[in-house]
Amino acid sequence: MKKIAVYSILIAMLAATLLTIQYAYAQDTIKGQVISLDEYLTGGTGKVTKDKAKTLADAGHAIVLKSGNTIYFVYNEDGSFAGKRLASFATAENVGIVGKTKTVHGLNIIIMTMIDAM
Repeated sequence: MKKIAVYSILIAMLAATLLTIQYAYAQDTIKGQVISLDEYLTGGTGKVTKDKAKTLADAGHAIVLKSGNTIYFVYNEDGSFAGKRLASFATAENVGIVGKTKTVHGLNIIIMTMIDAM
């Protein structure tokens, strides 16, 4: 009887480990540039300095990720908009974001778990 209990616990631990690994690999990595959506939509490249990006983010302007021709609105895992966090990477040539991607009402969204300059 003790062997069955031990085997059951080991199988449960193995299943939990496999689910954790599956979740980690279900995330996407998106590489791009941090830009000001306002600057981009008014005909510019969207590139701004780190200080300008922080000022814009503090004023409620959208700081987003541009990957190729795709614009991503980036959110933290708690559901809050990540524009202020993105602003600190505005001067990086490229930024990599790991997270879940989805499209909501035609808008590309990333639920970010990790970000780093590349």
